[in-house]
Amino acid sequence: AGDASTSAPHRDDPRPPTGWRAYVARVPKGEAVMLAATFTFAFQNVVAKTVEKGVPPMQVVFVRSCISGCVTAFTTWRRAAECNAIVREADAETTGGGTRTAGQDLRDDASASFTIETLLGSRRFWRLCLLRGVAGSIAFSLAYVSLTYLTVGDSVAIFFLNPIFSSLMAIPALGEKPSVVQAVAIGGGLVGTLLIVKPPALFHALGMDPSNDDDHHHGDRPMDPVGVSVTLFSAFFCAVAMISIRAVRGRVSALALAVWFHGCSTVLGFASVTSAWPLPPVWPTAREWGLLILISLTSFVGQLSLNYGYSHLPTLTASALYYLMVAWSALLGWAMMGERVDAYGAL
Repeated sequence: AGDASTSAPHRDDPRPPTGWRAYVARVPKGEAVMLAATFTFAFQNVVAKTVEKGVPPMQVVFVRSCISGCVTAFTTWRRAAECNAIVREADAETTGGGTRTAGQDLRDDASASFTIETLLGSRRFWRLCLLRGVAGSIAFSLAYVSLTYLTVGDSVAIFFLNPIFSSLMAIPALGEKPSVVQAVAIGGGLVGTLLIVKPPALFHALGMDPSNDDDHHHGDRPMDPVGVSVTLFSAFFCAVAMISIRAVRGRVSALALAVWFHGCSTVLGFASVTSAWPLPPVWPTAREWGLLILISLTSFVGQLSLNYGYSHLPTLTASALYYLMVAWSALLGWAMMGERVDAYGAL
C-alpha cells in the first residue's frame, strides 16, 4: 500500500492564484468588506426612504428583521452542517471508512452540530452580544425614523458622528488611542457635521445666516430639530454597538452577531407594530413588498460585512472607512431621488 500522505487527494491547490483571482487575493479583506458594507447600507437607506412614503418606519424595521433574521439563522445552520460534513468526510478518508451521501447525511450533520451556541455564540460573550443587539437595533430603527424628517444624505451625514463616538469610546473601553492623523480626522468629521446640520446659534455667532433663502431653495436652512435629535441618538447607539463588536473580535462569528441584531430588532419592531406606536401598521402594496424584501437582503449582507469589518480591523480604521457611506449616500440620493447637496454639505 502506498503512503497515505501521497495517495490521499489534496483539497488545496498549491498553485498561487492568477489573473483576477490574484488581484482579489491582494486586496485587504477587512478594508474591502467595509467598502461593501458602506455601499450596501447607503443603497438600503435610499430604498428605505422610498418605501417609508407608504409604510411606517418601524413596520419596515419589523419586516426587514424577520426576513433577514430567518436568512441569517438558515445560513448559520447550513454552515454548521457543511463544516461538520467536511470533518466527517475527512475522518472517513483517513480511516478508510468510505464516503457518505449528501442528502439525509447533511441533515444528520446539522442536527448533530447545531446548538444554541452555534446560533448565538459562546455563552461567555452573551452579555456583550446582547448589548450589540439592543444598541444596534435601536440605532438602525432611529436611523429609519430619521429618514421621514431628513434627506438621505443629511441623515447619513449626521449619523456618521458615530465613528467619532466610537473612536472616543474605544480609548477607555478598549485602550485604543488615536494617532495625530486620526485625531485630526475626528475633528474634521465634527466640523463637517456642523456644516451639514447648520446650528443657528453657531452660524449666527460666526456672522453667517444658515436660513438665507435668496435663491428660493430650502436646502440651506437649518434642519428639522426632531430629525437631527433622532439621528444623534442613532449615532450614539451605533457607536456602542460597534465597540461591543470590537470587544468580542475573533471570539463570536459575524453570523452570530447578526442573529443577535436581527433578533433584538424583531422584538423592537414587533412591539411597535402591535402597539400601533408611533404609527399604525398598513398592508404594503406588491411594489412595497418587493422593496421590503430588497431591504431585508441588503440588511443581511450589510450586517455581516459590518460585523466582519469591525471584528478584523482596529476601531479607528474601521470607523474611518465607515465614513465612505456619507459619500455613497449623497451620490445615491442625488442619482436616485434628486436630492440636492448644498455648498456646506459638499464642503
